[in-house]
Amino acid sequence: MTPIHEDEHLLVLDKPSGLLSVPGRGPDKQDCLASRVQAAYPEALVVHRLDQDTSGLLVMARGIEAQRRMSRLFETRQVHKRYIAVVVGLPLDTQHEAIGDEDGWRTIEGPILLDWERRPIHMVHPDGKPSRTRWRALQSSNTATLLELEPVTGRTHQLRVHLQSIGHPMLGDALYAPAAVRALCPRLLLHAQSLAFPHPFTDAPMAFSAPTNWSAQAPYGAFKEIPEMSFETFKQQALAEGFDEVLERVWAPDLMLDTHTHPFAVKVRLSAGQMWLSIGGQKRYLTVGDEFSVAREEAHAEHYGPEGATFWVARKN
Repeated sequence: MTPIHEDEHLLVLDKPSGLLSVPGRGPDKQDCLASRVQAAYPEALVVHRLDQDTSGLLVMARGIEAQRRMSRLFETRQVHKRYIAVVVGLPLDTQHEAIGDEDGWRTIEGPILLDWERRPIHMVHPDGKPSRTRWRALQSSNTATLLELEPVTGRTHQLRVHLQSIGHPMLGDALYAPAAVRALCPRLLLHAQSLAFPHPFTDAPMAFSAPTNWSAQAPYGAFKEIPEMSFETFKQQALAEGFDEVLERVWAPDLMLDTHTHPFAVKVRLSAGQMWLSIGGQKRYLTVGDEFSVAREEAHAEHYGPEGATFWVARKN
């Protein structure tokens, strides 16, 4: 990863969509922005994160003292972040009660709570933590709106949850958008576009920008093609790895399978839908393109998403 800014205390990076900010659970979740940066800058430390599917600006500290000072800037809300998103529908038409200021900014207030039964999904709920998002429309079409967003608080999935809560989920959002909205783009249309803060050692004003070419008009922007894998390719790879047979399985919506074991090892690639997989007390959210393996007689449980799931499974007896 090549920083867009580098000094003796800080690194500012532009994270691509689809890359974790920090390592996840499991050997298949170790590639991330932090590990790539630390390969070149061993002293670099995480200060804040972006969701895996969110792209844009992220700062890392070079050393413990820089991390402590940057963390303090975040805690005291001296770090100002703005995002760009494309949402379905026309919030200006539906949010009549949200009065804009002279610059067009409106506010969403909604306490956010983790939905334990469907984690990592969060929701607006009276028992949640107080959360506030500012938004303004930059461009609209008949079907979508390009928004500028400013998170006043910093809750997990805050921007995505708040926009979904007012009926305008983000295009390409695998967690909070219905299938038709997810299918409009090959990725989540949420990007951390600007970042500003006083330098933690000199107090000099620092400001960074990573603009996008997104639009409220289809096709909404230019994106890299997501590499696709065919069933035949997956099958040949699995057979070469010593698996005995490869099948395609389809599971019904909202199906939960209790903890169980198989008398065979499996390798799985999700090809449609979504699921949660629990192994050894750890729960992972999986979406299209994700792969996982389960050893012979390894206890696991599965929960399929609201539209079910289709996956390819290789078995080894």
